[in-house]
Amino acid sequence: MLDIEKREIEEIAICMLAISIALFIASNGIASIVSYPPIEIGKQLGVLMLTVGTGFICHEMAHKFVAQRYGARAGFVMWPTGLLIMFVFAVLFGFVFAAPGAVYIYARNITREQNGKISVAGPLTNIVLAGLFFAMLPFAVALFGTKSILTEIAFFGYLFNTIFAGFNLLPIFPLDGSKVLAWNWIVWLGLLITAAMLYFVPMMLLA
Repeated sequence: MLDIEKREIEEIAICMLAISIALFIASNGIASIVSYPPIEIGKQLGVLMLTVGTGFICHEMAHKFVAQRYGARAGFVMWPTGLLIMFVFAVLFGFVFAAPGAVYIYARNITREQNGKISVAGPLTNIVLAGLFFAMLPFAVALFGTKSILTEIAFFGYLFNTIFAGFNLLPIFPLDGSKVLAWNWIVWLGLLITAAMLYFVPMMLLA
């Protein structure tokens, strides 16, 4: 059972909203905050919360759940500096460097294998979510059309989770990929290839 504190829920909610706003700014420009109709802003933020938000929270909670299964203490901690950096990148470069917080793990004795499995849980969850969102996409298009909100949710959910998984699998500390690679290079390479195929193959089919 996942043991989560009230503080964590509050900080995760703040991070989910912050990521969604940062992505909105990166996609539309900072002026869109005042120039777009409120209903359009609300619609886009809603789509982002349902896709980016769920991908982020499921990624972090997967780390926490596996860590707790190994008897470690684990908790999500918001990183205010990361929030600031995220918004600076969104405003100045139109790119979101999403590092608003992370699950911190406290354990006296944890093996390299256990640390690898804790780390792999996040990207693996995003890969599964990407597959589910992509499977939903043709049904959304067929039933409601290419411009429907459900189609947007399916597409952005697939796209974000695929990119988020691939980014976190990069073998650069402190990203998950560095710890997965230190544990098992075959698992790391297999997941990285899967994430790449999930991105490039469907994108070529959709082109």
